[in-house]
Parts: sequence; C-alpha cells; structure tokens
Amino acid sequence: MTLKYKVVSTRQPGKGKDGAELWFPKLTGSTKIGQNEIAGEIQRRTTASRADVQLVLTALLDLMPELLLSGHTLHLDRFGTFRLHAKVETESVPNSVTSKNIKALRLSFLPDKELKQKLQNAKFSLARKK
Repeated sequence: MTLKYKVVSTRQPGKGKDGAELWFPKLTGSTKIGQNEIAGEIQRRTTASRADVQLVLTALLDLMPELLLSGHTLHLDRFGTFRLHAKVETESVPNSVTSKNIKALRLSFLPDKELKQKLQNAKFSLARKK
C-alpha cells in the first residue's frame, strides 16, 4: 500500500507575503470509504456475513455516544481510545463557574501503539498530474 502526495508551497509562518516560499509534501488522493464497504471487506476476511458486521458496527456506533456522554473513556483494543473534552470559557472566581462555561464538546482519539506501529510502515509516492 502506497500513500500518494503532491508538492505544495506555503509562506514562512508569521512573515505574510514577505516570508520565504517553503515547499512540502501534502498527502492527496484520499477517498472516503463507507460503513457498507468496510462491512464488505470484513466479510471477505472473516466468516461473518455483511449483515452481521453491519449489525455489530451499528450497535457500536449507537452505543459509543451513550457511553461517552455518561462520562466514560472508550478503549477499543488494537484500535485506540476515544474521550470527550470540553471547550470552556474561564472565570476569575470559582463561584462564577457553571455549566454555561462549557461551550462545546470535542471528541479526541488516541490510536493504540499497535495501530501507530503499523502506520509507521507507510510507503509514499509522488502523485502524477493528469
């Protein structure tokens, strides 16, 4: 498996238009793969039917928000950890802090060591212009 990249430029940070032009590789060619396609691939690799895989994925996706909103951190072995964080506004005194200081929830994902190690073996190739 090879990841495609293209060469793009930016200006030196903090210098605006006067900054030196800098070049870097940017990953490209990413396409979304949906739950149905994932279920089909899992079906090909296991003895489970596509319907069984869809059932389990749907149940997991239904359960995850419930568990997260109950204050749990979710760890899926060999995959990673999901956790909620709050985007907040601060106050100058503790008695002024209420739930209204929580402005948004953010979901973070930390991949497991095994998944990160597998991604370290990535190969890259320059995407050819058409």
